[in-house]
Amino acid sequence: MRKIDGDGDEEDVAALIYRESQLRKAEAAAAAAASTVSGSKHKKSSASSKTTHYVPSSLAAASVKQRKAVTKKKNKASNARKKCSHEGCSKLARLGGVCMRHGSKVKQCSSEGCTNIVVKGGVCIRHGAKVEYSRCKSEGCTNFAINGGVCIKHGAKYVRKKCSREGCTKYAANSGVCVRHGAKVRRCSRKGCSRVVINNGVCSRHGAKVKICSSEDCTNVVVKRGVCVRHGSRDETMI
Repeated sequence: MRKIDGDGDEEDVAALIYRESQLRKAEAAAAAAASTVSGSKHKKSSASSKTTHYVPSSLAAASVKQRKAVTKKKNKASNARKKCSHEGCSKLARLGGVCMRHGSKVKQCSSEGCTNIVVKGGVCIRHGAKVEYSRCKSEGCTNFAINGGVCIKHGAKYVRKKCSREGCTKYAANSGVCVRHGAKVRRCSRKGCSRVVINNGVCSRHGAKVKICSSEDCTNVVVKRGVCVRHGSRDETMI
């Protein structure tokens, strides 16, 4: 066996350490390359598992329009007031599918002896319910606005429906016709009186109590909402 001096042994050890370190570096590089390849394969497989559906823009726009149309129809149907289900009645239904005349139960004013409908706070307008309606925009005017933000005095226009019979110029009472052409109205119960009933089965001449407009210094008869036509009442014959 060949003897190597001390300097030769040191050189051999250094060379051995160098080769060992290079071998370890090569192994580490191979392991890193293997992990990179496996990661890219995993990404490709996951990407391929997710399928993307292409929807043409024309079909997408059509579906959006259809959804909007369906929503519009639903809103229109919900906003439309139903008519009374009683045969031959054209009044609007309140509760139970019928109008007040045919049995709909509505809250009445809590004041003793009052049969008016509750407006606010458990009472009607006559007994203290305060409901603020829009006033005329004209300077210094306190009348209620009819349309366009002004009252009749300052240019608000309203048109009452005429009788649907050809050649008739009278105003329609109900069912699109006037009293002369078949509109049903209640007559005063007093013998020989043909005037229209106001309340309690009689006309104003025979004791019917009429409500006076709540506007200050006004003596007109109430039409609706506690006021007369001049001060903002909109009866059902107005368009």
